[in-house]
Amino acid sequence: MRRLVLLLPAFFLAVAAAPPPPDALTPYIHLGRFDPGDYGWMRGRFADATPAERAQTAAIEAWLDRCRSDDIARIRAELKALGIADPKLERFAFADPLCGAVWSIRPVTRGSFEEFQRDAAAARPVAETWLYAVRTATDVGAPRRPSVADMLLARPLGEQMLRRAASWGEGDMKGAPALSPGARAVLVSRITGELAAVDHANTEWLKRIVATEGWPTISRVGAPASEQAWLLVQHADADPVFQLRVLRLMEPLTRSGDVSKRNYAYLYDRVMHKLTGKQRYGTQMECRNGQRAPQPLEDEANLARERKAMDLEPLDSYLEQMRQSYGDCPPDPS
Repeated sequence: MRRLVLLLPAFFLAVAAAPPPPDALTPYIHLGRFDPGDYGWMRGRFADATPAERAQTAAIEAWLDRCRSDDIARIRAELKALGIADPKLERFAFADPLCGAVWSIRPVTRGSFEEFQRDAAAARPVAETWLYAVRTATDVGAPRRPSVADMLLARPLGEQMLRRAASWGEGDMKGAPALSPGARAVLVSRITGELAAVDHANTEWLKRIVATEGWPTISRVGAPASEQAWLLVQHADADPVFQLRVLRLMEPLTRSGDVSKRNYAYLYDRVMHKLTGKQRYGTQMECRNGQRAPQPLEDEANLARERKAMDLEPLDSYLEQMRQSYGDCPPDPS
């Protein structure tokens, strides 16, 4: 395994505050959480919008652009301080959960606003039921003891339910109640908007654990709980600085057997593809020409050897697992 350069700083920086949201969004924000409500805030995205509605939408888009540019500037500076000279920030996610939620909840808009409202009305009861089920499952599955191991075992339940629902009607969710394409788009946007908030909360919680107690190793919390800690940082895409620091924490622990080699390989690919545009172990996939294939690799010729060294299954087996979980790739648009 090649060694990553630079030592881990002993602290984790706080996320900078996002710019204040425009007035059009204020009625939809409650206790810092965004609820799309009647979707009136996105009325200006449709062809039959009034000039005032289009101006509201332009203000929201400008706010989101500023959220993104502020985040990128800050994250680039922090990554450069950690030795990443030109971070590409592939798969960038908003650091601020409010910006991330608004961005995610904007579903594809086709036709008129009236047509969209019908899709939203069909999706709303399904979305609200699933989100309520997530909150209930999180409460029921809460740890009974305040140990780090118990908290880690319980923490990912909500985000896993949300991630599964993002594949509504496909793969593992093939048996879900049928929705029209438009209603499904609205549902998935609601799910991903909630996921942005849950991932942010999980990341901030894990940062506190790591800052005070170090990385949750197999010897300290057990293999199942250490696996869940990895899952949380794997999904901390809005904080690539934290992901990189954890990757550097995990590397020596992998060599000593106190961290799963598979977990390290997945996080390495997630982080380094985001920062450099390339991965090593072929865990990050994309749909290309209607087929699932690895995103760009550091050394394609030696991929099989690299995967075997990290206890990863052969690529063909991995691709079949992806197909069963997430369904087939959609055909390329003609």
